[in-house]
Amino acid sequence: MMGIACSLAGLALATGLLAQTPDAVGSTARARSAPVFTAYFENDTFTGTDEHYTNGLKFSWLSADLVDWGQVGWRKTLIEFLPFVNRTAGQKNLGLALGQNIYTPRDIRRINPDPVDRPYAGWLYLELAFVSKTPAISDTIAIQAGLIGPHSLAEDSQRIVHQWSGAIRPRGWDYQLRDELGVNLVYERRWRLYARALVETLGIDLVPHAGLSLGNVQAYANAGGTVRFGLNLPSDFGVQLARPGSVGGTPADDLDPRVALDRNFSVFAFGAADGRAVARDIFLDGNTFRSSRSVDKEPFVGDLSAGLGLIAGRWQLTYTQVWRTREFKAQRGYYNNFGSVSLSRAY
Repeated sequence: MMGIACSLAGLALATGLLAQTPDAVGSTARARSAPVFTAYFENDTFTGTDEHYTNGLKFSWLSADLVDWGQVGWRKTLIEFLPFVNRTAGQKNLGLALGQNIYTPRDIRRINPDPVDRPYAGWLYLELAFVSKTPAISDTIAIQAGLIGPHSLAEDSQRIVHQWSGAIRPRGWDYQLRDELGVNLVYERRWRLYARALVETLGIDLVPHAGLSLGNVQAYANAGGTVRFGLNLPSDFGVQLARPGSVGGTPADDLDPRVALDRNFSVFAFGAADGRAVARDIFLDGNTFRSSRSVDKEPFVGDLSAGLGLIAGRWQLTYTQVWRTREFKAQRGYYNNFGSVSLSRAY
């Protein structure tokens, strides 16, 4: 898994200066004026399980291009202070997001959870992101701030949903991680190295990525990539999970079917890989300054995923099936799996 991700990252770094701009990149007037709202829902119910990373919910908004924003004073100064802002023909977008993640052990029926299993934990956060992109390269800098522990409302959320759905009542939340303020600083670069129309509207593209997260919540370095194949591929930087730095994707040019005048439909399949070297994961390592449940984490974690996407007019719907390698030493089985649905609209 890590070999696949590192090979993709190496390819990206080795050819970064020679990155191929997608075929027939057209104007960007409509793309620049199209903000995107995205809703993410991730749950292991899609795979028939109820354990570990059991639920993720995220709502994000990514602004239209800020180059012609027309702002003055401190707002213009703030934008010009950010990195990558002076790229020729580039777009700049601000993103806002609200999200919640829920983590549980394998057996949620136990009042006193297994001490060698993943502890109960929740993460409720706000995210502010800045995206700078050209048709070939996208850079994202994001900061997440929120709460881990009872005030993340994860216990209430899971119990209400399980009650509504008639699922097993989780009984071990008294042993969840303690309240703690969490902050993550995230950077990720994505390359659209290869984007080609094979026959008329049938196309393929390759989108490697590499990134870094620093903070008391999660500290890791990651790398990987996505391959997409289908009709009228969108001119963005691939489908993302509800993870740090993902705030949706606005079109990079006017050939994107969400804003194009001569095409408003797309269907595509994709596969992706991501590998992470993990230095810290509070949901496994436990609280930073207080005593709490914890387990011995794995230093390297990998994801393989595959899915389908559909664009109709300004709407985009995707489903991703994810297989994640073991995240801690005592974890049973070789991997977790969960499903991820995203629904977005360009305005």
